Amino acid sequence: MDIDFRIFSIMFPIMFGFLAAFFLIIGLRGILTGKPFLLSNKWLLVLMFATFIPVILFPFYFALPDMDLTEMDLMEWLNPALFTVILVMMCFALKGYVAYGVTDTSFREALLAALEKLQLPYEETLSTMRLTSIDADLQVSVQSWLGSGMIKVKQREHRSLLTEIVAEMNRYFSGSSTPIKLTTCIFYVVMGGLTVIGGIGMVFFFQKILMKI
Repeated sequence: MDIDFRIFSIMFPIMFGFLAAFFLIIGLRGILTGKPFLLSNKWLLVLMFATFIPVILFPFYFALPDMDLTEMDLMEWLNPALFTVILVMMCFALKGYVAYGVTDTSFREALLAALEKLQLPYEETLSTMRLTSIDADLQVSVQSWLGSGMIKVKQREHRSLLTEIVAEMNRYFSGSSTPIKLTTCIFYVVMGGLTVIGGIGMVFFFQKILMKI
């Protein structure tokens, strides 16, 4: 049990470090560059796996020594089950790309510029861009007050095309002066700072416990 506990005493601070780095990199990129940008949701999904898996495994490693797994109480089963369901749900929800620092106007202008650059005719509806030449549907949404947006393609076979569209949108943002909304970026910096503090606190917490083992 001592060895297992020492492993987790290292894993949890590292987990906090990854979280803090992700939040700070995203937030500071928008603030320091003053440019909107898009990033694949796969990075957030990888981060969630790295964060949740230790939490899922923790109760199984630290059940009481004389307690069989079948004797674990409801709460010890509930937390791993809950976080497992969340991870599975995120695998379906976190597809496509997320935009940071965008407004309704800047996101739409970048998307239309990308489609024009790639010579992709389209039909526009409330939340979908129908690419008529290849029968693909881009699903888009923007939360302008947060400065964030989302874009994904409905048909799996066109994911490579979505990557090209996003690359063109990022080029548009980096090469032009567009409105930027930094609400999400500021929140990320604040969360990153708090996570750093939490990680430092976690180090001291485990050190105190290890001294008593």
